[in-house]
Amino acid sequence: MKRVLITGITGYIGSNLARRLLADCEVCGLVREPVNLTYLEDIQTQVRLLPCDGTIDSIASALEASRPEVVYHLAAHYTGAHGPEQTPKLMESNLMFGAYLLEAMAACGCTALVCASTIMAHYQGASYRPLNLYAATKQAFSDLLAYYTDAGLLRAVTVVLSDTYGPGDRRPKILNLVKRAVRTGEELALSSGEQDYDVVYIDDVVSAFQQAGAQLLQTQGWNNAVFQAAARNPLTLRQTVEQMLQVNGLSLRAAWGQRPQPEREIHRAVRLYPPLPGWSPAVSLEEGLRRFMEP
Repeated sequence: MKRVLITGITGYIGSNLARRLLADCEVCGLVREPVNLTYLEDIQTQVRLLPCDGTIDSIASALEASRPEVVYHLAAHYTGAHGPEQTPKLMESNLMFGAYLLEAMAACGCTALVCASTIMAHYQGASYRPLNLYAATKQAFSDLLAYYTDAGLLRAVTVVLSDTYGPGDRRPKILNLVKRAVRTGEELALSSGEQDYDVVYIDDVVSAFQQAGAQLLQTQGWNNAVFQAAARNPLTLRQTVEQMLQVNGLSLRAAWGQRPQPEREIHRAVRLYPPLPGWSPAVSLEEGLRRFMEP
């Protein structure tokens, strides 16, 4: 049985990846105390949670204890807008923690890494133009990773994500806000909704990471491969919300255009990287939106 280590296992994507991998892997997770088990309640006895205080020594200890064949690095701190209070957290979580992880992996001989990045690093479709500071910190980690892979210390696959959704998601994302407004009957102020909403269902996101890990172990030529997990034909945000209401027979007091458009946003879906070989979304938007509204 393979052994894997997931950073960000307590998050929405990380916990769903853990559930998928438990079928044929021993799953370990790197966690900070106090541990939030909200997303792990049903599997907390099936995964091994290893404490980390953010230092390189604690990360190295967790790697030595778990000796994973693959590390899935999903831990991140996200904020769209930022100020002085958010900047240290962005740097600590997205850059320093990642730097320590790379160095600890190289030192202990755990050489296979699958990590998540963001399409927000490609504002207006540029090869690199960060939409916000979060995207800049994610790119900074990618730059560090480039050294470790070029030097032959690690082999890595990066999966670039746009947006994700699915049942049980408690993140403050737009579809979750719509779901809450549908159930409460409150009016929801929204932007014009004309921007593309490039979103992938959680099961397909998890499949992308699972397949990336499996292929990384089998493909020696991949040293620092980058692939994109994206929707086939994304609709606009307004079209997506309207389809969500239609397929579930729901109504929403939607105040389109009452929320100002952000000064910086990705207006049209960006495609810069190839899809992971053999991967494509299996869950249609219609089916995903139906599952999304299930209790």
